[in-house]
Formats: sequence, structure tokens, C-alpha cells
Amino acid sequence: MAKSPFFTAEDAKSAFNLFCCIYGVGTLGMPGNFSRAGPYLACIAMAFMAFANIYSSITMSKVMLLAPTSVKTFGDLGEWCMGKTGRWLCVISQMGSCLLIPCVFLVLGGSLLDGLFPDAFSQTVWIILMAGMVLPVCLVPTLKEGAGAAFAGCLGTIVADVIGVAVVIHGMSGHPSVPSPDLSFSQVAGCFGNLSLAYGAGIVIPDIQRQHSDPKRMPRVVGVTVGIISILFLVLASTAYSAVGCQITGNLLFTIYPDSETGLTTLGFAPNWGTIVLAYLFMQLHITIAFSVLINPAFYIAERLVLGMHKQKPEDLEN
Repeated sequence: MAKSPFFTAEDAKSAFNLFCCIYGVGTLGMPGNFSRAGPYLACIAMAFMAFANIYSSITMSKVMLLAPTSVKTFGDLGEWCMGKTGRWLCVISQMGSCLLIPCVFLVLGGSLLDGLFPDAFSQTVWIILMAGMVLPVCLVPTLKEGAGAAFAGCLGTIVADVIGVAVVIHGMSGHPSVPSPDLSFSQVAGCFGNLSLAYGAGIVIPDIQRQHSDPKRMPRVVGVTVGIISILFLVLASTAYSAVGCQITGNLLFTIYPDSETGLTTLGFAPNWGTIVLAYLFMQLHITIAFSVLINPAFYIAERLVLGMHKQKPEDLEN
């Protein structure tokens, strides 16, 4: 019997969607995590969150394999495991993710557009325009069909992060030894908060797995993807911290944005405006696509509740 490949093209499509959801907006705060909590505590926090999310994601995928074919959504999985209580717990959690994280996307997208086109509109208007721009992208029927766009979203956030870190390293070249943070509980807690935002895309795993032609491969896809993402988180955070220490206040892209009057960043150097525009555009590309991927489960549930689609069939139910 021929040995199956480690990773197939369809596995890659699923991985692109999961990668696009997790490796995105949260990466912008990774250098800030090291700045607030210091490299040692931040590494411990990152290792804990990486282990917890890799384990829980793989476990969720394996449970989906054991569930009957009637289990198609995160809420269905909760009900199959814990009855109505499980469904409500999962739905409330999913509602939080589908409401709060897209709001973060819209606010960040509006801020990026406001930075690219200063004084054109207020940030509120940009957020409204941003919501209108992402709506057509959200109408992709399945995540598998949008795998190409998800791949573009993956590249967008990687390129934006690389540009951001490169600008920081170049601007701070010749800087003396980096300062260490003044630790406090709130700073360490904020580190965990940002990591929770970064990893908060587990709700899409049931939907990605449902659309895979061979769901048995999904635990491997999930484990490899989340593992690679965790490594990239560590590389991004440690690289930026090695250049500036505790001086990054929060969002990486906002840190490299020049002041309109002085032309200097908050770190005190003058960046090349073209590189800033590129970083902002690539992150804007990612936000637009990641928004559609993250909101896809909510659209699926809406189709079931409002349009009567995706109803459970008698032959799908467990005896």
C-alpha cells in the first residue's frame, strides 16, 4: 500500500485558512509582549499558550472525527459533547470571537487607512468604509474556494511583519544595549491578553475540517500549522526586542509610523515613507481576507437559521 503524502494540496488549502486566521493582527503586539513582560516571562507565556492551543486545536479536530456527520459547527460539537449546555457555552464563545475580533479588524483597518491617507476622512468614516469593503469578500461560499485569497492574506501579514521589523532594526542600528522592562502584574497580564487575541481562531477549525475531503488528515494539518505559527510568533517578538528592548509601546506598525510634524517615530528615527506604506498596505490586505475567513462560520449558522440550509438529515444523526 502506497504511503500517503505528509501534506497534500488540499491540506495546504486548509492550512492557509487557519494560518490566515491566527497569524495576523495579533502578531503586531508580539514585540510589545516582550517589551512589557521581558524576554523570559514572555517566552514562558508564549510557550504555555502555544502548548495549550496546539493541544486544544488537535484535540478538537480529533473529537470532530469521532462525532457523527450531523456535527458540522462549533456549536454542534459542543452539544454532542455536553448537551444543550455545551452548545450554549460554545455559541457564546463563538459569538464573542465573531463579534469582538472582527471589531478589532475594522478598527485596525480604519486606523491603517487613516494613516495612509491622513486628513482624508475621520477614523470613524474609515471604519465604516472598511466594513463596506470587506463585505463582498465575505460572500465566498466555502473556505476551500477562498484558499487562494487566504494564501494572499498569509503572505500579506508575513510581509508586513518583515517590513516592520526591518524598519525597526535599521532605524535602531548602532543603538546601545537595549533597556529592560520595569515589570508589573498588569504588563504581564497584558501579554497573556495579546496572546489570547493572537490564538483566538479555534472556532474555524470545525468549518475547515467539514470542508476537507479527508478529515482524518486534519489533526496533522492543525498541529503543523499552529506549530509553525507559534515559531513565527517567537521569531518576530525576539527579533524586534533584540533591537529596541522595552521601547516598543504596543502595535508594531504604529511604532514605525512617523509623526506628521517631526517625521520621527516614537523610537526617535526617521523611517522611509515608502516602506511604511508597503507595510500598511500588506497588513490591510491581510485584514480584509482574514475578516472573511473568521466570519465564515457565522455566515454558515445564519444560512442554517435564516435560510433553512444545512439542516441535519435523519441519516446523519447518531443512533
